[in-house]
Amino acid sequence: MGYEFKCKDIGMDCGFDVKADSIEELIPVIQAHAKNAHGINEITPE
Repeated sequence: MGYEFKCKDIGMDCGFDVKADSIEELIPVIQAHAKNAHGINEITPE
């Protein structure tokens, strides 16, 4: 099963879209994008 995250899904006006095979692979990519693109230093699983 694959996982996907889109900034648009959480209401951001951003075209970022990432897919991974596991949550463990996905989270660091989302964290890096959130910090670099949006200035968000911490994200929560919610």
